[in-house]
Amino acid sequence: MKAFLLIGASALSLSACEVSEDPADGGFLSGIVGVAGGGYQSRIDALEAQLAADQARANGLAAEQLRLQAASASTAAQLRNMRSQFAALQAVIQGQVATLDARGVAVSSGLKAKAQTVATATPGGSSDAARLASLRAAIADARALSADLSRLS
Repeated sequence: MKAFLLIGASALSLSACEVSEDPADGGFLSGIVGVAGGGYQSRIDALEAQLAADQARANGLAAEQLRLQAASASTAAQLRNMRSQFAALQAVIQGQVATLDARGVAVSSGLKAKAQTVATATPGGSSDAARLASLRAAIADARALSADLSRLS
């Protein structure tokens, strides 16, 4: 009878212990339940899946960063090229005006004002796209002015 009472008391005391399937809850019985019931493996699988998703996202972000760096380098090269073109056109226009003046060709005050505006223009913008658009417009204006000055000579 004492053995029966001892077994009953042990069972009763063990049933009072809280057992969880979540290995993070800890405890000896929870550990046994986690190993036997697959709770540990489920948690490992979930964490590995999260790790794989995070690594895939990191790889995607790294690829996006490389793409953006390449686009930035391309835009910077375009800006340098267009600034160079514009500076060359400014020099051509100044040369055309000087040549026309040296030949005594009458240049209208409107064309002279345009030439002065182009010579002192500094296209800009708040973003690379705006700077490119501003330079494109300035180059188009400078080419048109150069063509007008060429017709005078």
